[in-house]
Amino acid sequence: MYVIGTAGHVDHGKSTLVEALTGIDPDRLREEKEREMTIDLGFAWLQLGAGEEVGVVDVPGHRDFIENMLAGVGGIDLALFVVAADEGVMPQTREHLAILDLLNVGGGIVALTKTDLIDDPDWLELVILDLHEALADTVLAKAPIVPVSAKTGAGLDELRELLWQHLSAAEPRSDLGRPRLPVDRVFSLSGFGTVVTGTLLDGRFRIGDPVELQPSELKGRVRGLQTHKTKLDVALPGSRVAINISGVDRDDVRRGFVVAAPGVISHTILLDASYRHLADASGPLKHNMEVKLFVGAAEVLARTRILGAQQINPGETGWLQLALTEPIATARRDRFILRRPSPGETLGGGLVLDPHPGRRHRRFRADVVARLETLAQGTPADLLLQTLRRIEPTTTSQLLKQSGMDEETAVAALAELETEDQIITLEKQVLTRIGWQGLLDKLTKYLQQYHRENPLRLGMPREELRSRLQLLPPVFNPLVQAAITDGLVVEEGTLLRQPAHHILFSAKQETAVSDLLRRMSAAGVVSPSVKDCKTAVGDDVYFALLDLGKLKQINNDVVYATPDYERFTGQIIQFLQKNGEIDAAQTRDLLKTSRKYAIALLEHLDDIKVTKRVEDKRVLR
Repeated sequence: MYVIGTAGHVDHGKSTLVEALTGIDPDRLREEKEREMTIDLGFAWLQLGAGEEVGVVDVPGHRDFIENMLAGVGGIDLALFVVAADEGVMPQTREHLAILDLLNVGGGIVALTKTDLIDDPDWLELVILDLHEALADTVLAKAPIVPVSAKTGAGLDELRELLWQHLSAAEPRSDLGRPRLPVDRVFSLSGFGTVVTGTLLDGRFRIGDPVELQPSELKGRVRGLQTHKTKLDVALPGSRVAINISGVDRDDVRRGFVVAAPGVISHTILLDASYRHLADASGPLKHNMEVKLFVGAAEVLARTRILGAQQINPGETGWLQLALTEPIATARRDRFILRRPSPGETLGGGLVLDPHPGRRHRRFRADVVARLETLAQGTPADLLLQTLRRIEPTTTSQLLKQSGMDEETAVAALAELETEDQIITLEKQVLTRIGWQGLLDKLTKYLQQYHRENPLRLGMPREELRSRLQLLPPVFNPLVQAAITDGLVVEEGTLLRQPAHHILFSAKQETAVSDLLRRMSAAGVVSPSVKDCKTAVGDDVYFALLDLGKLKQINNDVVYATPDYERFTGQIIQFLQKNGEIDAAQTRDLLKTSRKYAIALLEHLDDIKVTKRVEDKRVLR
């Protein structure tokens, strides 16, 4: 699931475009409809590609509501940047671009709306040239510009295709097993209680999971999950999710809170950060300056503490410690925006390096700046994790060798990753939590594909799945066991299947199966051959009967209905228990059959280690 952010300005056709793409009007408030202007966050979704659902966050475009826009733009994978063709680039267009740049949004597409109002092609060309200039040196520098009209439908198909191309090529969201969701909307429903919505940044939520709300530290439990009005058992990273939380009152939650698994994130009123001041800011960022901090969906007043410099001038980067007026929940590497409270202006933004520095730093200490420089590049644990992501799964010794660190630093970093549960160690193999979850996802995907292509097979052979995943047994076997424990996979002998998969015969196939089983029962030990059985019901149904345990094939030519097989092998075993040994002639007489079937049964019992051959006789093992 992906989230698209849209940005633009008043009466530019942004919400109209979203409605044309999705069939959903994202403007919820009466005032929004009266003023024809998005004031707060709106939500919609559409289907792209092969029915993949894509979530849309419609954020306010007008300068007066930029701070509402910031509550919804933090979790997006792709920006659908909307500019009206009859107005072109506006001041707020440049401000939105700067914000997307500071948040390092992974790219986007520019929709040039209301082209039906433009009769002069020269004007349209001029607007596009102006747009290219505005986009240069931003994260949208290479974004395609698509002229569209929500009114006539022109360009909408091309836009949908581009959206899908960009989203399907995007890197999947990280899954470190540390679920957290910044809350951008809170409401209550009669009979259900408190519901919060947001974009799941990491990990997965399941119904019944305990949760913790930060910064309030309230505890609750996931009562229900939905995405795009569809009920879920599990919510995945990157998806727009509505969580029904039990044990928490609606009035105790607000926008900016974070819903997380217990212990995943904690609140802070002091944080260290790297910072970039916008080149067109009206002045420098000064020490002890009051600012508004926007991180996740949270907004809070803060005071700046400039580290290692007197001030940070327009276009410069530097180091900050931010002292907050009230607690928020944020994590290392989260991106943030700073704005001046009055008059409103976006100043710059950066990266949270340490959400819990513990104390206020002295401003001009060289060791403080050196520590922040190291954190910006990544801690040894970060660097080791990045190395592992490139070569996983691998051995611990190979990982330490590839890390490029001295042994003492690498071993300490490995221990830190183990303590934080970011890696999984299996015998001599090690892999990241993200890699492990990725393998589980691949495993279920391959099973799903196998069931789709082979509906009459009970499951996928275990070794075939291992080959598809290209895994060694020390990784594959624990992976399968974890999938079984999590309820993702059911083991059927040497076969693996998804819990929801079952073999279903058509009425015609059921009739053919019943006829065959009657024939086999009537034939007794001289059963129809494998070839005859396949001819009677078809190869697919024959193999399904083997998977289901209805038939038992003992060699390339001989097969029995399972009750008959158990009866014949049981007679041989009883004879052996009484007499100690049996030969082919005795088996033939015991079962009143020919030598062919007697030898087939004896060799089969040898193969499954029930008997062993001693000269021309069999004895029990």
